[in-house]
Amino acid sequence: MELRLLSRSDSRLLLLFETENRAWFEAHINPREVGFYSHDGVKQHIEECLAQHQRKAMLPMLIVDDGGEVIGRINLTDINLVLSEAYLGYRVGEQFAGRGIAKCAVEQTIQTADELNIQTLIAFASVDNIASQKVLTHNGFIDVKYRANFAEVQGNGIDCIEYHKTVKEKHDTLG
Repeated sequence: MELRLLSRSDSRLLLLFETENRAWFEAHINPREVGFYSHDGVKQHIEECLAQHQRKAMLPMLIVDDGGEVIGRINLTDINLVLSEAYLGYRVGEQFAGRGIAKCAVEQTIQTADELNIQTLIAFASVDNIASQKVLTHNGFIDVKYRANFAEVQGNGIDCIEYHKTVKEKHDTLG
């Protein structure tokens, strides 16, 4: 398993991954726009992600297996270099869930955040998503706030837990 930056050449593989896992993802998170699930829709999505990456506002990555198959995604979004913080989001395909892939991908992304001088990562997990909560707490995230009706999935309000992870401490250079 490895993490790699999303690229324009990933459109076919990404469309396949998202289409195969669409029903499973939509049972847990807000659905994507219908137009996303087409060659042009995925190409546009990739262009938007890469434009944000170029502005240093996002780090869009794929989780791929040893054969190059997309098995998940992990992103740093809303990167704020002034505040040294970013939001972490990830998804693993249904057939790959429960194998420690998300745990490992989050661990690697924390190292990348450190290299980018990001001091704080923020993530959210549904109160019902015990697996995601375990991934975050295993990687040192602390639950800081309960968010009632934070999101809506299939017309129902979803309560979430907000997690924070201090990647690196600010150092006082005035010594």
